[in-house]
Amino acid sequence: MTQAYKPQWHHTIWRWLYNLLLLLLLPLALLKLVLKREKTEGQANKNRERFGFIGKPKQNGILIHCVSMGEVNAAKQLVAQIEKAYPDKVITISTTSTTGAKQARAIFKDRVQHVYLAFDIPIFVWLFFHKLAPSLVIVTEVEIWPNMLHQCYKRQVPAVLVNARMSSHSLKNYEMLAKLFRPCLRKFTLICAQGQQDFDNFLALGVYKSNLKISNNMKFDLLIDQRDTELAQQLKTKLNYQKQAIFIAGSTHDSEELICIDNFKRLREQDASIVLVVVPRHPHRFDKVAQLCLATGFTTVRVSELELMGELSNMPDIVLVDTMGMLNAFYSFSTFAFVGGSFVNKGGHNALEPSVYGVPSVMGPSIFNNPVICETLASSGGLALINTPDEMTSILSAWLTDNEARKAAGSACQEIVTKNAGAVKNTLAFIQQVYP
Repeated sequence: MTQAYKPQWHHTIWRWLYNLLLLLLLPLALLKLVLKREKTEGQANKNRERFGFIGKPKQNGILIHCVSMGEVNAAKQLVAQIEKAYPDKVITISTTSTTGAKQARAIFKDRVQHVYLAFDIPIFVWLFFHKLAPSLVIVTEVEIWPNMLHQCYKRQVPAVLVNARMSSHSLKNYEMLAKLFRPCLRKFTLICAQGQQDFDNFLALGVYKSNLKISNNMKFDLLIDQRDTELAQQLKTKLNYQKQAIFIAGSTHDSEELICIDNFKRLREQDASIVLVVVPRHPHRFDKVAQLCLATGFTTVRVSELELMGELSNMPDIVLVDTMGMLNAFYSFSTFAFVGGSFVNKGGHNALEPSVYGVPSVMGPSIFNNPVICETLASSGGLALINTPDEMTSILSAWLTDNEARKAAGSACQEIVTKNAGAVKNTLAFIQQVYP
């Protein structure tokens, strides 16, 4: 049995102090929406959803909140299992970022409803819940919104935090605001932690032990999607792929493309046929990255232009992936990878995505998003954790030269993925305990 949250008078005071701060920051949030209006490709009209105006969605279903693209990808298999377990319940995916929204639409199509999560201000969150009226709320990883959770508590809607992570670094930050966040965490009916350290850190923050479970990390439950396999075959045909070595730079941020292009130039001295595939993390940077690639003098093709170009006579030197939902298809026939967000202070993106295809990869020093995953893959030899771009050159050069070493590294990381799978099954079983 899980333990119910017990409200105390000072919890309300801390929540309203938080609300006052959010109201003061609201003009900045509005300004950000205005500035990004031209970069959201027709989604500007959806910004009203951030104020709780979500139209007339189907109600009494299951709400699954994912922040951005990474969380959407991680929740993919869980959503599939929830569809099977609760076939008569409508599923709604909410996201915070536009990249997460686009990824949700690309993956789930019309199988789910998609909305943007309302700003965590009482009137907006009340309207959001009033319109959607979910019977279960599932939150991924680390999204702790006080007013959202308060609505779940007031409406007696079970709230489950899945694939929950709480690093020691995050624990210190939350401890500074424990009077606000401890009551929030206790409003979760259930928290499914990724591992023992996460479990212990949530416990240290005051989460009731009976409400904590260890489910392991859902990101290990990656399956090769047949649609990605079919897409990969189409891309290889259109690009005239002839089994050249492919260096893929996945989910890159500003400055990381330059690092990868510089490494690509050096690798070209070893193998004149090697191809660079660049996949920027954010769509609004596509044009900027295209200019960067063209300035190198290498032949560059944007994936979005392939339909107009037909089949190419030769595979280009650089392929810019400026269309959402294609990363895994390109990973599936790459030789080795760089996983972005790791040479900038973003914590690194999901190194398991290339690993599931047996593609060895490198990452920079910023890996605080998934430290356990990165360290596990690194211990197998399938992921190289580096501190400088020069180290990347050395490792990729060795993999390009030594096929056996590269294949061994790829097999090792693929084995890690298989060995650690099972978190989705565990998570669904825990959810069914509080939501039969």
